[in-house]
Amino acid sequence: MAFNPPAARPGWHRLSRHLTGYAFTGPALLVFLAFIVYPIVYSLQLSFHEWSGFTIDWGPFVGLQNYLDLARDEVFWKATKNTAIFVLARTPVEVGIGFGLALLLDRAIPGRGLLRTLFFIPVVMSLVVVTIIFQRIYETNAGLLNTFLHWAKLDALAHPWLADPQTALGAVIAVSIWKNVGFSLVILLAGLQGLPHDVIEAAKVDGATTGQLIARIITPLMRPVLAMTALLSVISGLKVFDLIFIMTRGGPIYSTEVLATLLYRQAFELNNMGLASAVAVVMVAIVMATAAAQFAVLRNQD
Repeated sequence: MAFNPPAARPGWHRLSRHLTGYAFTGPALLVFLAFIVYPIVYSLQLSFHEWSGFTIDWGPFVGLQNYLDLARDEVFWKATKNTAIFVLARTPVEVGIGFGLALLLDRAIPGRGLLRTLFFIPVVMSLVVVTIIFQRIYETNAGLLNTFLHWAKLDALAHPWLADPQTALGAVIAVSIWKNVGFSLVILLAGLQGLPHDVIEAAKVDGATTGQLIARIITPLMRPVLAMTALLSVISGLKVFDLIFIMTRGGPIYSTEVLATLLYRQAFELNNMGLASAVAVVMVAIVMATAAAQFAVLRNQD
């Protein structure tokens, strides 16, 4: 008589599948907890203390005092305003130019591969190199931009671009757009190439013009990709630091000071780690609220 082993319990199969999944996701989860969650929780706790960073133990617990100090700090509100201007000015221009270039490079034009490479080169260039180049371009006396304006008999437009509080932030935003538009281009071009071609061809057969095709067919289909590209641009703009720090260090007269440079200044120049942590918490809250709002809008549209 043949011996039939008892069938395994269904619950054990489910548990083994879960354990296998946890084994694969465990390392990534540990990295996420160690380098994302823990620093956020640490900064949140530190924001309620006064600490110079030179002692092993934190300073006294001060409650919400660091946040109250921020609320009364004119430089904080100036940095918040500059951060908002940076994001609101850069994101639509960067995504708009990227979308226009993606539409152009999605067509069969001569040199399309070369153009894709050229537009993407600024993305992979060292930011230090880019900022030094544009510092030379914006230089008041011998900079390329003012030299060109003098050559073109447009002397009235020559300007100390980075030395004037009225133009410094705009000059930095222009550099940021130039460097990052290629990234938006790559994402949007990949989205265009993934659209259903039968829908587009059907619209062409029905006599849709190029403008109607872009406005009524391609753009609605690309809305999720456009939203994700805009979200990435917004998050990048909210935490911008290195570009501004190298080009202007937040000057002149705090005209290019943003939240990230304010955080650096409070932490490593003024040795006020508690106040710097409060700035970091504010930045995290703004990024999370922005992402949540954008995802909620996309969900309602779907």
